[in-house]
Amino acid sequence: MNSFKTKEKAEKNFKNIKAAVKGLYEILDLSLSEDDFYYEAGKDNITAIYKNLIELLLNEYGLRQLLKKIQNSEVDLNIVLNEYLANA
Repeated sequence: MNSFKTKEKAEKNFKNIKAAVKGLYEILDLSLSEDDFYYEAGKDNITAIYKNLIELLLNEYGLRQLLKKIQNSEVDLNIVLNEYLANA
């Protein structure tokens, strides 16, 4: 894949991440009152995930190390989601 296509794909992925984060905020807004503890906790967690993802993407060395761990199956990508879905 050439660098232009790679850049386009990265930009599309980033836009998708932003849209997903916005969607999660909208779900919180529809589901809970702003005074609710779970609303604040959810908002804080979404913000933390987004900020850490951005920092990871900007940290070239850290990103390369994470990709190596993923390729070597050292990182469980289904950490919370599978447990949540199993209990739902």
